[in-house]
Order: sequence, then C-alpha cells, then structure tokens
Amino acid sequence: MNVEDFREYCLSLPGARENFPWTDPKSQNLMTFTVGGKWFCLLDLDNKFCNIKCAPDLVAPLQDEYEGIIPAWHMNKKHWITLKLDSDVLAPKVRELVRRAYDLIVAALPKATRLELNL
Repeated sequence: MNVEDFREYCLSLPGARENFPWTDPKSQNLMTFTVGGKWFCLLDLDNKFCNIKCAPDLVAPLQDEYEGIIPAWHMNKKHWITLKLDSDVLAPKVRELVRRAYDLIVAALPKATRLELNL
C-alpha cells in the first residue's frame, strides 16, 4: 500500500483527522491520525512506515507472521506495532489493522465524545 492510499483510508473512517503536531524540522514528516483527539496511527511520510495501535494479544503473532511488522518505533511496544508500507503486508491486511486500531480508540473514548462524533 502506498502512502497516499494509506492516508485516504485513515481519513475515510468516521471522525478521523490528520495532524502534523511537530514543528521541529526532523519531525515535520510525521503525521498522526486521530479520532476524538486520540491517536490510532502515526505515519512517517519519508520512510514509508506507520505505527498502529494494536491489541496486546495480537502484537507477537503479527510480528511472527509478517516481516513488515516489527516492534513499534518510539512507542509502547505492548500496544503498538510498526508496519512497513512497502512490505509483505498486503493492502487488505493494512486496512484491517488500521480499522482495528481505530476501533480500539473509539471504544476507549468517553461516551459523550462518541455521541458528539456520532460514533
């Protein structure tokens, strides 16, 4: 999956927003995707990888199954994975992982926030 397709899919999810939260030149290529103000993905535009929120029980099996899924870069390795976009992880699986990450965040949002976002 390429970066633009990844971005489009993330933004197609209800209430999803993209952000460039850092102004430091070294970090300006990092984009986050949020719902209700909480991250579900971080995308490195230059290096074509993303960090994706993940259920802890899926982290190790995913890393065992795919060469393109490794321990999360600069994130809690129990709850996040790094996915290389140009790897053995095909687009349908990438979309599934992003949707699972999004669903994890939505489920943890306060009820009032979910209602406000019509989620």
